[in-house]
Amino acid sequence: MQTFSTILSDLRAAIAARASRVRGLEGLLVLVWGRISRASQRLERLIARWRAGCLPGRRVRGARRAVVVAGEGVAVVPVRVPRGRGWLVAAVPEAGSFGLQLQHALTGPEWAEFLAAAPQAGRILRPLCRMLGVVVVPEALREVARVRVARVRVPRVRRERVKAWSPGKIPEAWWPMRGGHR
Repeated sequence: MQTFSTILSDLRAAIAARASRVRGLEGLLVLVWGRISRASQRLERLIARWRAGCLPGRRVRGARRAVVVAGEGVAVVPVRVPRGRGWLVAAVPEAGSFGLQLQHALTGPEWAEFLAAAPQAGRILRPLCRMLGVVVVPEALREVARVRVARVRVPRVRRERVKAWSPGKIPEAWWPMRGGHR
């Protein structure tokens, strides 16, 4: 398991070296570098909790996080990372070897035991495997197809619009000083 943190730290070093040489990719590669760093930290914490025997329970899905609004005059553009298999290897060719190392590390018996005990590790490892083009993924990492529950559609009841009372237009014949009645 120690090799995993070594693989990811060397991968981050290769990404940093590529970002310093290639103009135009540095924004994306810095974003990916940070994402890999956070994934590594999350996985190391999970491994430490697994070894200590105090894995967290399953979380119940809650409300989404609030969106941070920028100040006036500042445009916030969401940055999306590519989602294709092996896209990081196409951008950083040196990352291909790290993908193979990760694939080899994940097939070990200790990882099989860890992934069986902590299925939440799949949420951390799946994006890494996808961006590095890891083809042979352990069965524990395979994404489970979500079961969609059919929504029951309740027919909408149309409320009848009630107009507010207004006197409307009064005909001129009703006014004593107007019209022909004097």
